[in-house]
Amino acid sequence: MKLIKILKKLYYIPSATLNTAANINIKTVNRLLANIKSPVLLNIGSGDRFLGGSSLGKNDLRLINLDITPLSSADVVGDAQQLPFADAVFDGIICQAVLEHVPRPQKVIAEMYRVLHQGGIIYIEVPFLQGYHPSPRDFFRYTLEGLEELLADFSKLESGVCVGPASTVCWIAREFLSGLLCGFSENRFLRRVTVFIAGWLTFPIKYLDLILARRRNASHIASGIYYLGSKG
Repeated sequence: MKLIKILKKLYYIPSATLNTAANINIKTVNRLLANIKSPVLLNIGSGDRFLGGSSLGKNDLRLINLDITPLSSADVVGDAQQLPFADAVFDGIICQAVLEHVPRPQKVIAEMYRVLHQGGIIYIEVPFLQGYHPSPRDFFRYTLEGLEELLADFSKLESGVCVGPASTVCWIAREFLSGLLCGFSENRFLRRVTVFIAGWLTFPIKYLDLILARRRNASHIASGIYYLGSKG
């Protein structure tokens, strides 16, 4: 039993992606909210990642973490397609890696618009070229143009690549190598072993995004993209 626990702790697979823009963009959100006294920010799809006001660099910020599952990080359990809030109550909204997992992303966008103050800030990240990753399901991928069209009711401040083309290659290489090693078997144990091996062999590729993610046309084969905008 102890050996199993030790092995579980040792079973760590490095991420195939490197987000080179999120920290900078979150600081931009903070700067845009700087003139608002005690702003209220909604973090949609917080998952098991805790995003607190101090991490945004603004200690008087009131942050609401919402997720569809009752996790310890969630302040509110609710569906992003039907947000349990009144109209125009938030000064800002952050939504990272969520829209691909909901069956009606247009409804989520409409709900964001509804609960956001006029002039409020919205920050969204979505995948473009990424492998299948259900949580609990996986429906959509977005080009930069597609994301901008989806958010046409907002006023764009900035958009671009958050996870670059090297991460795209890293993810595909990991999945393909893992598949080759296990013969694309559906055996879960064998799959976990080969993903572990492939993950450690391929993860350094993603660090090329420190150079490539901001290059012109990187969005053409980017792993993830972002949109920063305002209501009105």
